[in-house]
Amino acid sequence: MPTDRRNALILLHITVFIWGWTGILGKLIQQPTLHLVITRTLIGLAGLLVVGLVMRRDISPRTPYLWRYLGTGLIITAHWITFYGAIKLSSASIAAACLSTSTVFTALMEPFWFKRPIRSYEVVLGLVVVAALLLIFGLETDHRWGIVVATVSALLSAWFNTVNGVFVKRDDALRIGFYEMVAVVVAVGGWLLVTNDLPAPLWTLPTRDILGQLALGLVCTTFAFIAGITVMKQLTPFTVMLAVNLEPVYTILIALLLWPESERMHVGSYLGIALILLCLFVNGWLQRRVLKNADGPAVLTE
Repeated sequence: MPTDRRNALILLHITVFIWGWTGILGKLIQQPTLHLVITRTLIGLAGLLVVGLVMRRDISPRTPYLWRYLGTGLIITAHWITFYGAIKLSSASIAAACLSTSTVFTALMEPFWFKRPIRSYEVVLGLVVVAALLLIFGLETDHRWGIVVATVSALLSAWFNTVNGVFVKRDDALRIGFYEMVAVVVAVGGWLLVTNDLPAPLWTLPTRDILGQLALGLVCTTFAFIAGITVMKQLTPFTVMLAVNLEPVYTILIALLLWPESERMHVGSYLGIALILLCLFVNGWLQRRVLKNADGPAVLTE
């Protein structure tokens, strides 16, 4: 294996492992959901600004797609609020398990954005995932609202990732991410300002919250964002997608180690999670076969 590809694979798995900590940190941090979201976003935004200046990347607002980036940022806002809200309502394990369905939601949304026919296997896999979610929903009766909110978060994640798949073909990924985060800060900050509920400054928070927010903003957001772009230069989307499917596995395992009592679920729930992960791997394998048999690359249209 060439050294560049091997290094990219190592960086990819480090990045996915870091993403696995996102839900864990969301549970560890004691801030309310909106305070958590805006603090994390401000830190991540500052990190991206520094990276952009150091790397001399163009992050000026002079782009015809600025309003689209800001609009997508509102979808990201709703995704982060529902994700961290789901953790507060249920557990990190359940939120991560439900969030993993975003890959299947993405497969069902892509035909509308990429102007291609709906594939029958995507519908079948989508139905299997719904059945698995219903199984978890029926067993984890104490966390039903968390499951519903986390599934909505997965749908929102699929939405903005699909849209970004179109944007990244036309503009620099760093600028896209920067202005999407600006939208998050404006939306959440505006609401908190109107409701007179602005969060306390970072340095006044408990030490655990300060360390958690710095990890969320700088490691899980800024570093992971840059690393995710970097590995795509050496690895295929299929390879990346398979590795990303391990994120909920990491979250669930870490959560069980840290909170063995509160994070434990019914045996049937783990069966449902395994079924969802199996669908994700099958979907990736089938998509690779479709791409190999395609006559040419897909053409993106507005």
